[in-house]
Formats: sequence, structure tokens, C-alpha cells
Amino acid sequence: MIAKDWQFVPDPVDLVPGETVLFHFVNGGLEIHEAVIGDSAVQDAWEVAEAATVGHPPGPTPVVSVPRAVEGLRVVLASGQRVDVVWTVPPAASADAPLLIGCHIPGHWAKGMVVPVRFVRPSPAP
Repeated sequence: MIAKDWQFVPDPVDLVPGETVLFHFVNGGLEIHEAVIGDSAVQDAWEVAEAATVGHPPGPTPVVSVPRAVEGLRVVLASGQRVDVVWTVPPAASADAPLLIGCHIPGHWAKGMVVPVRFVRPSPAP
């Protein structure tokens, strides 16, 4: 998964429910980015938390947090950094709460730095 200034690649992200995956998150942009995986409640919580950092001087992203119930999976990446994360995909998402991957560094979400997660069936064995 590559974060660039102001997009994620690939778009969308296809995942198999219940599968354990190894994400390679790479910041291919010039600014700090984050990847937050979760439903809209998770995305909203991080957008509010990160909004408190508007106007912060350049440098590392200030430490912010959200309640555990809406933390999702979050990875923060400096320019050029790669972070690997093993994660188990939830068994399924409801139509009312689809999963998204978003960046909430101030202004990034508004610039469209969000991609949907599509749940797909595993490929049959050959």
C-alpha cells in the first residue's frame, strides 16, 4: 500500500474476509502520512483527533489518540518510510459500515486521501 501526496495505491483495496495479510505500507510522498483502516466511525474519530494538530510546526506528527472502540488500525509514516503490519481482516463488514483506508493528517482526508476496502472471495486452489 503506497501513500503519496494525496492518494493511496491501490484504489480500491481488495481483501478476503477472515484472511491474515501482511501489509507493506510505504510513504512515497513528501509529507507525513498515515493509513487508518476502519469504518466511518473510526475514520471520523481520527479526523477529529488529528484536527487538533492544525497549525503544528513542521516535523513529526503530534501524538494523538482516540477511544479504543474506534481506533481501528493506524500506521504513521514519515516520507520514504516503510512499515510492515500483519493484520487479520474482519470476517465481514456490513453495508452500513464498510471499511475504508484514510489519512487524517490535517487536510489530507479533504484532499481525497481515502480508498474503499472491497471484500472479495478467495481464489479457488488450482
